[in-house]
Amino acid sequence: MTYGNDTKKKAAYIFAGLGMMLNIRLAYSSAPYALIRFELPENLFSVFVRRMASALELWCLPGFLIVNVMDLIRIHGTGTPPKTEDAWGYNYQSIIVQWLNFLTFVILFFVYRAGGDTGHLTVYYLVIAISGFVFGLSNPLVYAVNYNYVPVYMAGENSFPMVTSLIHYLTTLIFGNRRKWNSDFLIVCIDIWVAIIISFVAAILWTWAFSSEYKPPGGGGATPNFNLVSPVAMVIVGMGLVYAIYPGIAPGMIVPFYLIDKIEMVLLIATAFPPLIVAILRELKSPYSPQHYVYHGENRLGNGFYGWTEYTAHQGKPNNKEAGPEEACNPDSSGNQGTHVTVHTGFYHAFDILIVVKITLAGVFIYSLHYKESSLSRSIINQPKMSTFLSITFYMCHEFLLALGFPGIIGNNGADYILIPQYIGALLMIFLAFYSEGYIIEYKSHYPANCPTDRMWYLYGYYQLNPNFLL
Repeated sequence: MTYGNDTKKKAAYIFAGLGMMLNIRLAYSSAPYALIRFELPENLFSVFVRRMASALELWCLPGFLIVNVMDLIRIHGTGTPPKTEDAWGYNYQSIIVQWLNFLTFVILFFVYRAGGDTGHLTVYYLVIAISGFVFGLSNPLVYAVNYNYVPVYMAGENSFPMVTSLIHYLTTLIFGNRRKWNSDFLIVCIDIWVAIIISFVAAILWTWAFSSEYKPPGGGGATPNFNLVSPVAMVIVGMGLVYAIYPGIAPGMIVPFYLIDKIEMVLLIATAFPPLIVAILRELKSPYSPQHYVYHGENRLGNGFYGWTEYTAHQGKPNNKEAGPEEACNPDSSGNQGTHVTVHTGFYHAFDILIVVKITLAGVFIYSLHYKESSLSRSIINQPKMSTFLSITFYMCHEFLLALGFPGIIGNNGADYILIPQYIGALLMIFLAFYSEGYIIEYKSHYPANCPTDRMWYLYGYYQLNPNFLL
């Protein structure tokens, strides 16, 4: 039984986080160059990007669903007590999926190079879609194999934009001269090679960490704590609402155009901090982290997750490498049994306010677009400081909610059910992203002459019910 202290597994989870969304990185950042490589007209850029992103988003859902159904069957359909993760071979399944992730990028590299001047756009699109399905399998399996490492995984996942964007910047700096280099071809090839290398290292580390002596995570099977409601809501709102607003509506439709790139650069750095803070808490002040396993010794009463409430922890120098930063109650060689302390972690419920802030901001943005003569709209739309601040605040709510929500679900004895809110959040995130796209298209087609917004009930419902929203 491990509680998140194995260095080998930490490295595997960090690289799994770095390699998790490489396909999304390719779909977005490499799109301008891929567009020219496939000799598509520049006016199709937004359509090209949206179709690539749509392929990823839609095809990850079946992967999520397969793993969720499998885990529910394991928990509820295999008797009492339920079979453990190792009995179902979660470690071997995750290893296979990690290598499939690597393989898709290798195939993508050869597909991108093939086809002469015009390339094989359809095959390229198909491989991107397949990589989305692999992502849908990989993400929940990574959570299920050992949820104790979720904070370091999320730290790796949120460091990925900074790392890959730096590499992308250096590549464009070196090979950006189109007179000297075939820039549009080379830059995407290098981006794919970076994806191949990162996914290869991730697959090797994951195989090394989980191919043998795999033990399922400890602390599962307990009765969920009532405090679980809070982190579950954080995950569902944090995942579900983000792409309904960002980036198409905010910053896209409320911020002056010249500031959008600057907002992206700020978020590129800022998004790494919420999961990094949680990971540091796990290492340095574990009892006060959102996910903490209380360990008093092997098979001792009082072991377990106590959630976001008040509980008794054991503080002292570690003498058991599996016990985390707490010392087991068993006497050490000097007879010292350490010190018990009362820990208060109920303050995490204060972060529920971020749910309210995020939902409120979404409503404010849409209201401001439809009632442009209102004082609220005039104080936000195209006002550089206010619109920038609110756009960044909205997205950072997303990051903080997820950084606290996933570890919080585990810390409140919800580990056996962590995949359910993750799937609900992913489902909302993907379909609301489509709704947002259709909403923006219809909004622009109606404004300014004949926008049907005399009543607030038109705000989102009208556009969602329009059959053209997927076009």
